[in-house]
Amino acid sequence: MTKFKDLKTGEKLSETQYYSVVKVSGDMVQLKPDSGDDIVVNKGYVESFLTSSVQYDSEEVKTRTEMAALFLASPGVVMTVNFNTQVKEKEAIEKLVEIYPNKGGKMTSEAEYKKKVGSIISEVVVGKERTMIGRHYGSQNEFGRVSFIDMEVTKDTSKADYDSRTRQVDPRTINWMIIRGVKYKTK
Repeated sequence: MTKFKDLKTGEKLSETQYYSVVKVSGDMVQLKPDSGDDIVVNKGYVESFLTSSVQYDSEEVKTRTEMAALFLASPGVVMTVNFNTQVKEKEAIEKLVEIYPNKGGKMTSEAEYKKKVGSIISEVVVGKERTMIGRHYGSQNEFGRVSFIDMEVTKDTSKADYDSRTRQVDPRTINWMIIRGVKYKTK
């Protein structure tokens, strides 16, 4: 930890911090860091040192393999990622049983049945589409998933050893993402 009173001219400092924009006023912006009190910085600081999770100037199309590699190669960078959630077989079976006519489901036509089955397949068998803004630290668990800090969820500070905003992302299911000013889409 750096002590302000002990700073000397020429000393080197570094920073890795994640912010949420609280208020923009003229050429100044009020930011709320993950770990402390709000700060105010100017336009020059924002444009020189900060990366946006949602702003992009260009788009690129990549294969799923390239998308996964790019995602994994971007630890510590704030980003937006859109992916499909984990498929839960039990949930899919329950939803299909719910619409079966003898189990209380009310089908009026074959077309309605096909529509409901299609919805269940796209939601549960393929996985629901989800978009998160946050960051990860580059490591994968034994199932190939990456622990991702969802910065749109309020941090529970009562659990000092665990970030309650942690969610799992399977890099193989990424549909699109925004990293360092580029929006990448899967072929």
